[in-house]
Amino acid sequence: MTALRRQFFLSYAVIGSVMPLMTVFLREQGGFNFLQIGLAMSLMNIPMLCSPALITLLADRNLDSRRILAVAYTCSAMVLSAMYFSHDITLTLTLFVFHGLSFVAMLPLQDGYYFSLAEQKRQAGETVIGYPLVRVWGTIGFILPSLILFYPLSKGAPANAILPCAVSFCLLSLLNSFSLPAVAKPKRTSDRLPTKEALRAIFAPNARWLSIGLFFGFMAVSAFYAFIGNFFDEEVGIPKKYIGLIINIGVLIEVGFTLLMPWMQRKIHLRGIMVLGLFCMALRMVLLAFFPTPAMAVVVQLCHGLEVLALFVGPVMFLDRLATDEFRNSIQGVFTMAIGGVARVVGGVAAGMVVMNFGLRGGLIYGAILSVCSFLIITFLFHRIPPRSEIHENAVSSSESS
Repeated sequence: MTALRRQFFLSYAVIGSVMPLMTVFLREQGGFNFLQIGLAMSLMNIPMLCSPALITLLADRNLDSRRILAVAYTCSAMVLSAMYFSHDITLTLTLFVFHGLSFVAMLPLQDGYYFSLAEQKRQAGETVIGYPLVRVWGTIGFILPSLILFYPLSKGAPANAILPCAVSFCLLSLLNSFSLPAVAKPKRTSDRLPTKEALRAIFAPNARWLSIGLFFGFMAVSAFYAFIGNFFDEEVGIPKKYIGLIINIGVLIEVGFTLLMPWMQRKIHLRGIMVLGLFCMALRMVLLAFFPTPAMAVVVQLCHGLEVLALFVGPVMFLDRLATDEFRNSIQGVFTMAIGGVARVVGGVAAGMVVMNFGLRGGLIYGAILSVCSFLIITFLFHRIPPRSEIHENAVSSSESS
């Protein structure tokens, strides 16, 4: 799975190029106010309401996932290039929609591709590398752009320097997609639409509270990441060249937590990891809101690794336990659409309104409240979904178990 690890590395490097300073770029170069920034984040996520489910459906039915990825990275590179030259708020917002349309489906499609490839190898009797040990290369890739951008930013380069960096990694991702191994399409035993089967799975009795709890979690994280760059810049007073590096302290720690995840699963199980991570997410926002200092900005990065495991690694693994080969891609896309997409679209606008009325600290407190809701639901209402090795089939029809 060397090519797939490389694909995760490069695709997350695109995110690492854009995410830490995107809202600073919008405020500095585009003259956006906080409500407009929240609107931009929401517009980028609107394609989540259809794009991931449609693309992963195509992957489950007819099209080669590798070619879909190639097209998506090409479109993303074109849109980010256009954004670099845009000086009009309306045009920039429009480009955010197209960037979202091309990029938001990539990550669930890559996840679905991994699980399909892993299942193919498992059935062939080959050794399979666990998802966390492949996903960790995405974490490492996320760090690299901040190291690359540190020098030009320290020399006074504008925040839009993030865009050529992102375009470069898009093109490298495009090239690498042609080195990925082929995955055979499973023979269909049902005429039912994979998207419909996936939707039924994520709202089945044993997964319903997982979906509802994570909805609040994704709303919280959309509020946090939409404005954390501005918070560090305007409230804490951290120079822009250091913002990406501070954020990447947490990402570096995330590498360690991801590598430890198999051991943690044996000790506290996947659900326990999610509970701990959601608690850390709430704690992180509370500490930053009440102690907005550069030292605290660094200290709270210790919470980042567990938060990522709770929101972006653990749920993906639970979803695969719900799937059969016939909708292994679709379940990742449908979840991204129905839960992640709706939460981010609603959450972006809501966070922008909160920050406009109550300031950046108020936005963090709002995010902390949402995090607590997510923590309580996952802790007290959601029960473990057993792995397929325990039930010998997909987990959709299994009863809730502790």
